[in-house]
Amino acid sequence: MNKIFISVPTKLLLLIISALLLMSIGISMMSLSRLKQEFKDFQIEKIAQGQSQLAMQTSTDRERLGLWIESFSDVIQLTSKDQYSLPAAFERQYDALQMNQNVENIWLFDEDKSLTYSTTDIHDNVLVAVEEAFNSKEPNYQLFCGNACEQLIVVPLLGADGHFHVVAMSMSLIDVIYSINRVLQSEIAIVSFDGSEQSFQNQFRFLSTSNAKLMHDLFAKLDSDISAKEIRESGLEVVLEQQSYLVNLMQLATSEDKQFYIALVDDVSSIKEEYRQQVMQFLLSSLLIFIILAVFVYFVASPFTNRILTLSSALPLLARKEFEQFRQIRLKRKRMLADELDIVADSATELSYELEQLNIEVEQKTKELENIAMYDLLTGLPNRNMLNYQLRKAVANIGRTGKGIAVLFLDLDDFKKVNDSNGHGDGDKLLIEAANRLRVSVRHVDLACRFGGDEFVIVLGHLNSSEDAVPIAEKILERFKEPIRIGSSIFYVSTSIGIAYCEDEIAKPELLVSQADIAMYEAKDNGGAQFHVYHADMYQRVAHRVMMETEVRQALAKGQFSLSLQPQLETKTKKLYGFEALLRWKHPEKGMISPDDFIPILENSEHMIELGYWVIRRCFEILKELDAIGLTDVRMAINLSAGQFIDPQLPQYLSGLLDEFNFNARRFELELTEQTLVKDIDRAINTMNLLKESGFSFAIDDFGTGYSSLAYIKKMPIDVIKIDKSFVFGMLENHADYQIIMSTIAMVKNLGLTVIAEGVESSAQLRSLAESECDIIQGYYFSKPIPEADLFGFVNSYLINGYWKTQPAICYP
Repeated sequence: MNKIFISVPTKLLLLIISALLLMSIGISMMSLSRLKQEFKDFQIEKIAQGQSQLAMQTSTDRERLGLWIESFSDVIQLTSKDQYSLPAAFERQYDALQMNQNVENIWLFDEDKSLTYSTTDIHDNVLVAVEEAFNSKEPNYQLFCGNACEQLIVVPLLGADGHFHVVAMSMSLIDVIYSINRVLQSEIAIVSFDGSEQSFQNQFRFLSTSNAKLMHDLFAKLDSDISAKEIRESGLEVVLEQQSYLVNLMQLATSEDKQFYIALVDDVSSIKEEYRQQVMQFLLSSLLIFIILAVFVYFVASPFTNRILTLSSALPLLARKEFEQFRQIRLKRKRMLADELDIVADSATELSYELEQLNIEVEQKTKELENIAMYDLLTGLPNRNMLNYQLRKAVANIGRTGKGIAVLFLDLDDFKKVNDSNGHGDGDKLLIEAANRLRVSVRHVDLACRFGGDEFVIVLGHLNSSEDAVPIAEKILERFKEPIRIGSSIFYVSTSIGIAYCEDEIAKPELLVSQADIAMYEAKDNGGAQFHVYHADMYQRVAHRVMMETEVRQALAKGQFSLSLQPQLETKTKKLYGFEALLRWKHPEKGMISPDDFIPILENSEHMIELGYWVIRRCFEILKELDAIGLTDVRMAINLSAGQFIDPQLPQYLSGLLDEFNFNARRFELELTEQTLVKDIDRAINTMNLLKESGFSFAIDDFGTGYSSLAYIKKMPIDVIKIDKSFVFGMLENHADYQIIMSTIAMVKNLGLTVIAEGVESSAQLRSLAESECDIIQGYYFSKPIPEADLFGFVNSYLINGYWKTQPAICYP
C-alpha cells in the first residue's frame, strides 16, 4: 500500500489551519452563547419592566378612580337626600367617566344587593366581586378578561339616605398599553389563546394592540407546534422582512378555556447586526493571521525539508549495502551553528560504518548458522528442518526415478524412565548412542534425522515396495537389542518403528511423517520393540479415538455418566466392609460403553478433573443415603485419577464436603494407581500426608503391575494394598501368580496394612485367600458392580444386619 506524501511545511500549515479552525469554533460558540445570553438578559429586563409598568399603571388607575368615587360620594351626600339620587348621579356622570377615567361599564347595587343601575349586562366575575365587597365592606380590585381585558373596581358607598351601596366599574387597559409602549419603546398587544398553555396551534385573537399589522404578521409566522408556555418562559425570535423581533409574553388572566397575555415585541435587528459584524471582523483577522503564518512557515521550513529529503533519498543505499556511495553524498552544510539535522547526518554517517562492519560479521555467522539450523546440536544428525527439505526433494524425485520412498518413525521405548531415574545427563548420552546406531544402520543414500526428544525419522529412497524397508527396520531393532553402557550404568532400551511407504510424486511430505507416526504408536500399543507398516485401518482407529473423545465431551455435558458400586466383604465374616465406586457410561445410541474404551481417553482429557469432582460428590451423597437405611459403618472407595490427585483444589474440596455432609473422613478410602504415584513421588507424599491429617485412608490399586512398587511403598502413608485381579485369576493354575499373591499378603501384613483381593470369582479362590489371611475380597463371586439405581434393592435382598445372607461352604484353619 503506497503512502501519500505530505511535506513538513504542508503539515505545519494544516496544523495552523486546524488550530485557527478550533479557535474560530470556540470563539463562535462563545459569541453565540453571549448573544443568547444577551437575548435572555434583554428578555428578562423587558418582562421585568413590563410587569413593573403594568403594576404601576393599573395601581395608578385604580387609585385615581377610587379617589373620584370617594369625592363623588361625598358630593352626593351633601347635595341630596333623595334615595334615588345616587343611580341618577352615576347616570349623569357616565359619559364623563368614559372620557376622563376610561370607565367602560358601571353597576350599582343597593343594600339588598339589588342592581339599581347598570350600563350593560352583568358578568359572573362582577357578581363574585360585589358579593365579596358586601361581605368585607372594603374595596375590591380585579383584572378580568372576556371579549376584552379590563380592570374591575368595586367600592362600598354610604348614600345620603344612610343606606349602604356597592358600585362596580370596569376600566379599559388602553392607557396601560399606551404607557408601557411609551416607556419600554416596545410594541404591545393583549392577545388571547384558546386552550391551555401547552397548545398553541394559531388559535389566537388580539384584544388590543399598539401595531395591529406588525402583530398579525409576526404571530402568523409562529410555528403551530410551539406553545404559549415556551414563549412565556424563553421568548421567541421571529424574522420578518429581514428584521429580527423578540416576542415575549406576560400572563394577564386565565379563564376556563382561554389564556390572556400581554405580548411585548422588540426589534433586535441591531443586536444581531452587531454580532454579525463582530464575527466578520474575527474571520478577517483570522484569515490575515493565517496568510502571514503560512508565508513564514514556508520560508522557515523549506530548507529543513530539502535536507530531510536528501537524507531520506540516501538512506536506501544503506539497505542495499552500498555504504561507500552513501558516504559520498553531501548531507551537511557549512555553517557556524549546527542544528538537529547536522546531528542526524553525523549519526547516519557513523551508522554506515557500523552497518558495514556488522554486515561482514553477519555474512560470516550466516554461513555457520545455516549448518547449525539444519543439524541437531546434541546428536549431530540432521534436524527437522533438514528432514522437511530433503523429504520434499525425495517426493519430487519419485516421478523422475520411478522408485518409491519410505519414512521410518522411531521412538525409544521407556526413555522417560532413564531421565527420571538417572537424570537428563545420562539421557542425552543415551540419545547420542542411539543416533550412532541409527547412523550405521542406514545406507549412505538414506537420511537419518532427529525429529525431537527421543524421536527419530529415517527417509529411505529408491525402493520398489514397502517390503524393501523391512530389512532396515529389522536391522535397527537388532542393534537396539544390545545394551547401552553409560559410565557404570547399563541400559536396555528398545525402539518402536512405524513405516509409511509412498510412490506418488504428489504426496504431501508431512502426511507421510504423520502416517509413520500412527504406525509407530500401533507398534507401541502392541508392546514395543517391533515395527508396523502403516495401512488405512490404523487411521480408522485413530479417527475412532478422536470421535470417542468428542462423544466423551458430549456425555459430560449431557450427564450420561453414572456410578456402579461393587461390594467389598471381610473374608472370614462376610460382613460388608464397603463399596468401590466405579464410573459407567450409558450412550443413548450405543448403550453401555466399556470403561476400558473411555477411561484412557478421559485420563488425558481436560474434563477428567471436572468429572472426578462429580464422582466424589456423588459418592458422598450415596453414603448419606446408606446411612439413612442403617449402614453407618461401611466405607466408600473412590478412585482418583493422576490429574485429580495433583489438583491443588482437591484437599479444600474434600474438606468442604465433609463439613456439608457431616462425615468422618475415615469412612472414605482414596484409591491411587502405582503409575499415578511414581510420576512425582515427593509431591504425591506431600498431598497424601495433607489428606491423611484430615482422616482419609489410602489404597494402592492394581498393586504389582506398576513400576518399582516395593521401592516406594514404605515411604507413603498407605493403609490398603489391593492385589490386581490379573494375579487372582490365575492363582490356582499358575504357581508363579500364587506365590506372588502369598508373598504380597505376607509382606503387607508385616507392614501392618490391610489387603484387598480383586477379581474373586470362585469359592476355591476365596478359600485360598482366606487361608492366606487376606482381609477383604471383592469380585463376581459375590456381586458384580451394582448400578446406583439398584443399590438399595440389592442391599435389601442380599444383606442382613450388614452381613451377606448366603455363606459359601469354606473351611477355615
